[in-house]
Amino acid sequence: MLSDHAISLLMPLDQREIMSAFIDQLNFFLLSRRYGAMDVRVFDLNHETSEFAICCVEYMRATTRETAEDFLDFYQAPPKSAEQLGQLVEIERIVGQADMSMHIRMQPIWLLQSGLSPEWFGEEFWVSMAAMEEITGKDILRDDWMFARFTELLDNRVLSHITKEPYSGDAAQFLNLNPVAVVSANFRRMVKTLPARQLRKLTVEISHLMWRNNPKVRKGIQNSFDRYGIKLAFDQISIQKLPVVSPAEIDIANYLKLNVFDLGGEEIEAILRDCSEELIRKIVFCRCETMEQIQAGVNAGVKYFQGYGMAKFLNNPDAIESVLGRGAANNIAPMRFSRKRL
Repeated sequence: MLSDHAISLLMPLDQREIMSAFIDQLNFFLLSRRYGAMDVRVFDLNHETSEFAICCVEYMRATTRETAEDFLDFYQAPPKSAEQLGQLVEIERIVGQADMSMHIRMQPIWLLQSGLSPEWFGEEFWVSMAAMEEITGKDILRDDWMFARFTELLDNRVLSHITKEPYSGDAAQFLNLNPVAVVSANFRRMVKTLPARQLRKLTVEISHLMWRNNPKVRKGIQNSFDRYGIKLAFDQISIQKLPVVSPAEIDIANYLKLNVFDLGGEEIEAILRDCSEELIRKIVFCRCETMEQIQAGVNAGVKYFQGYGMAKFLNNPDAIESVLGRGAANNIAPMRFSRKRL
């Protein structure tokens, strides 16, 4: 990514030698891994202000606003050391050669309504971080900087995977992505590759917190999704935090994915009791573990459910009829869930 960008750094003259020594060390590191080197041009602004300005204009003409903003995001969270950057380079090489089909996980999302049999609505796709740690041999989850860079890397691999996998056209597809990946060139390539019928079934999940923390890309994401018919879901929202989701955010989201794993039925129903029908229609219950949580969602009018507790529920005709009503289990065959699918 660095090869397409220029960095302008202003410093006192007495720090020039320190800067030069650091650049020499960084170039040695890059060359040792066959990544090329940084070209450095130094200007004395006491005498070369005009030459410096002309150089900056030349670099600005050579890039785009989108790539410049992507780089700014990277620059605001630089690596702590050359060693940490080296680990990322090594991980990138390992993941670049990995077969993503072996490490992508999928979890069904079910449509549940009173008086009707459960229906398979779609699937959420993500990459198993535990599997990636095992493959790379690196401690990724405990390193915030590495985790952020690594998720961007994996997002790009997921986008490539989606474009290659056959699509039946029946199910909704939910992709959990970082906002940086959504404005990337890889995302634009995926959009151009997928057929329109698949794009209309595509929902991109973005962490609610990350959406709020990336205001510079929000408008571009909304415009792109509207243009191609892609849906937007806010993810990683605890159901207790539902009141902090703003009306504007509710309005632009197609789905709100609420985690309910640590609550009982009465608590869930109390939180949803005063919610509007429009809001209820957008809710997806995530991390459902118990029949009580599923029952509370159905009672409140929630239609979409996913979680590890769904397999047990769907394989129990008595539980289905208890929650959805008599006859709701008549058209349901026993479900078979593989480890990969869960």
